[in-house]
Amino acid sequence: MVAIWRKDLVQEWRLRQGIVASLLMGVATVVGVGFAALGQTLSAGLQAGLFWVALLFGLFPALARGFIVEEETGTADLLRVGARPVSVFWGKWLFHATLYLLLSAVLVPLYALLVAPLKGNLLSWLLLWLGGGFCLTSVLTLCGALTAQAATRGALLAGLSFPLLLPLVLILIAGTRQALEGSFPAEPLQGIFGYALALSAGGAWVFERVWQE
Repeated sequence: MVAIWRKDLVQEWRLRQGIVASLLMGVATVVGVGFAALGQTLSAGLQAGLFWVALLFGLFPALARGFIVEEETGTADLLRVGARPVSVFWGKWLFHATLYLLLSAVLVPLYALLVAPLKGNLLSWLLLWLGGGFCLTSVLTLCGALTAQAATRGALLAGLSFPLLLPLVLILIAGTRQALEGSFPAEPLQGIFGYALALSAGGAWVFERVWQE
């Protein structure tokens, strides 16, 4: 697992395709949202929606590339032979989680600077960011694995991940709105971490059964 994570980090550092594409997409999205909201007083619900939409647009190009790169470079068969499916899944998950951390370090402060400050309880924001990141990373890692061998992988990835991401994004928006209003988002956090538990068990189980096909 750690070896796969390290290999992907070295490969991404050499190519810089996924993270550069995500940074450009994310910065363009945040700047565009900031320009549209210039001089406007945004409600807590609108701020929450814009925050997660901007973050998702920025993260999407990078968080599913782990398996796609393996198919493009012809190294997927080596992984099938030389590593257990569970190690491959969580190694790729760690790689995508690292990209989530790096991209968030740029996009979240940029959003707070250009669109709206992140008001409210710091603990609420941290839990929402961690729980949302775990779920986003798990969904896109699994969907990237399922669509990596398809000829129309881009369209298939979007179509496959949409029904999994939509309820998650709605829960994250509801929790973020509560955090901006100063209350602790207990119920949304319960939903997010329940979703995360289901993905951590179900995602690895589904991946193990499709990886060898």
